[in-house]
Formats: sequence, C-alpha cells, structure tokens
Amino acid sequence: MDSIPSTFTIEIGGKPVANVEKDAEDGSQAKLGAVPAIFSLKNSRLQSGDWIMGRNQVENRSYLPKRVSWYKANAENEKLVQLVTAKKEGESYQLIFKNAKLMVDDEGMVLADLLGESQAEVKVILQDG
Repeated sequence: MDSIPSTFTIEIGGKPVANVEKDAEDGSQAKLGAVPAIFSLKNSRLQSGDWIMGRNQVENRSYLPKRVSWYKANAENEKLVQLVTAKKEGESYQLIFKNAKLMVDDEGMVLADLLGESQAEVKVILQDG
C-alpha cells in the first residue's frame, strides 16, 4: 500500500528515528535520536514536516546496506527519492524501502537492509487522532 491513514513514529531496536536536524541539507543521513520524527506516508512519500525520507534513486550496485536520507519536500527532490510502501501485518505496518527493511549501524545511522540479514526490530507506532 502507498499510504498509512494516520501519523506515526518509527523505532528501530527500541529507539526512535530522530527528527531531521535544523541545519540539515538534502542528503543528510537519517539517524536515531531522542526527539522522534512524526511521519506520514501518502502516495509512497514518507514525510516529516517539510522533509521526505528515503533512499536516493542513484545508488552503488553493491548489496551492502544503503543510506536512508532526508530531502527537502519539493517536486525536484521527489524525483530523486525512491518510493516507500507499507505492508499491513495484523494491527501494525512494515515499511518497505524498495524491497528492503530498515536497520541501523553501530553509530545509529539508518540504512536499508537489502539482504534481510538485520535482526533489528522495526516498529511503526501509530499516533492517536
């Protein structure tokens, strides 16, 4: 599915994906942090405030985990960022970043796990209202 009906936060290994930093530039890598980003998923665009989060359309061809980054929400950047979809599993959702689920590295930087080897628990936590 290309949309989730309410806003949500994302936790990886029990820690939230952080809100984008105030001085961030396009392509800044997403990371875990104390202040969670509040997301919406509409038309396969994962958005938080004025930013979209996702994988760049242009990536190296290795099977290594790929960066998940922030981009200012505008028509030009929407062409640069791969679509994000959701799969409903019971009462929860799993986000799919072009056939990959989320993971983090040792520094808490968010990546897309192409090979499905990460054991990190990823939760989409729906917000009330």
